[in-house]
Amino acid sequence: MTTKSTLTLNEQLCFPVYGSTRIISRLYQPVLAKLQLSYPEYLVMLMLWENNEVNIGQIRRQLYLNKESLMPILNTLQQKDFISFQAENSGVLETKIQITKTGKALKTRAKRIPFSLSRVLNTPVEELGSMQLLIKNFLNRFEKKK
Repeated sequence: MTTKSTLTLNEQLCFPVYGSTRIISRLYQPVLAKLQLSYPEYLVMLMLWENNEVNIGQIRRQLYLNKESLMPILNTLQQKDFISFQAENSGVLETKIQITKTGKALKTRAKRIPFSLSRVLNTPVEELGSMQLLIKNFLNRFEKKK
């Protein structure tokens, strides 16, 4: 991206971000297929492996998903017996999502995924860490403006 404003594809910040996202998602697919997870399902499971229980509102905020996109993901995970719902009287967004025994057992099989990605990308872990830090800083600036 240069300082002069042009409407060319290669000058747009969104294009390399979009392309990178597509490639990374595609690289995850074969590894996640062995766990019977899609990439969005994997992200939800990461949250639950870290916290054991979260509510729908927390998942929506952290994964940048609207309710209409998130609910089919959660329903699929429930059908696979990876999660369970605990309804709250205060509304859908407060509904608690809990990890099940089956979901916890999946964590052991998933532990190698981050290292697999580094190997497939043929990129040193340190370089991936630098990229991750840049992206996190960008997201944090965006979140502060909300």
